[in-house]
Amino acid sequence: MKPPPRTRARVLDPSGMGERIEGWAGQLRAGPRLASPALASLAPVRPRRLVLFGMGGSAIAGDLLRVLADREGSVPVHVVRHYEPPAWITPEDFLVFSSYSGETEETLAAYRAARRSEARACVLSTGGSLAARARHDGVPVALLPAGHPPRAALGYSISTLLAIAHHVGVVDAGERRIEAAAAAVDGVVSASRRSVVQSRNSAKRLAIRIAGRVLLVIGGERTLAPVALRWKGQLNENAKQLAWASPLPEMNHNEVDSFANPKAALGRLTVALLRDPEDHPRVARRFEWLATYFRRRRIRVETITATGSDPLARLLTCVTLGDFVSYYAALRNGVDPSALPGVEALKKALRT
Repeated sequence: MKPPPRTRARVLDPSGMGERIEGWAGQLRAGPRLASPALASLAPVRPRRLVLFGMGGSAIAGDLLRVLADREGSVPVHVVRHYEPPAWITPEDFLVFSSYSGETEETLAAYRAARRSEARACVLSTGGSLAARARHDGVPVALLPAGHPPRAALGYSISTLLAIAHHVGVVDAGERRIEAAAAAVDGVVSASRRSVVQSRNSAKRLAIRIAGRVLLVIGGERTLAPVALRWKGQLNENAKQLAWASPLPEMNHNEVDSFANPKAALGRLTVALLRDPEDHPRVARRFEWLATYFRRRRIRVETITATGSDPLARLLTCVTLGDFVSYYAALRNGVDPSALPGVEALKKALRT
């Protein structure tokens, strides 16, 4: 008897990216436990600012926290994607250094420089040089589970970061709220997982509609802009597909006039509008105008509306949907969603 044929997903996804995406809710539920050892040595004192240092998949959690803090927090959150810390950091700030591998060169450089500020700090990592240096300096470390691509460990990093931010009084994001968000993510996973057939799986259908196209993802600056950035990054890394992200209302003041040339490129463009029920009324009008504007130029428009009563749950469910779309787009494109040949080639070049 012949062995059963290997499915396209099993051939293209030997590292199990699909399974990792389906484990999103479980990652979220782990955060408070993962943060606990670090919290034991962190005084629950509200800082002047929370500043997260990170790159790529290790930084996006900071973007999600930032927009949540903008809407309901007690102090501002800043995300730094660079080798050098801002000049304005003071001892009254709270610094989070996030590097899943513990070897991200930009974050390591920023850690060395920012430690001179004497600000309170903690580290999110699986280990590596960053965790070793933090332990040597007496800086609390929240250890994340190893063995994932950094972008596939966002559930761990965001929930751990939320638990730390809650502890120091930046946002209200205790265990009950994280659990409620995880339950909402469970719903997206149930509807979008690999076993759900295409006719009932909106993520699979959207991946088909964007196949062979460049995607522009637009979100409101105070609501889903960081989710748009996550969609862009996941399409770039998982699907190896061109995409970019823009926030509203800023893109209406410049980028909106660029959809005229080159005309040949416009025919291969799809715009995804990520809408939140709490978008500012004027931003909501801008979304509506843009949908008509793009369609008149024969640019495809996809509208995704986040649902639920809690802004945190809306952020995370919309992220989860985008992760699934990028995964199915990878399969459509015939690529391994875990492989990063370009990123690895650059890292190798920088080492020489």
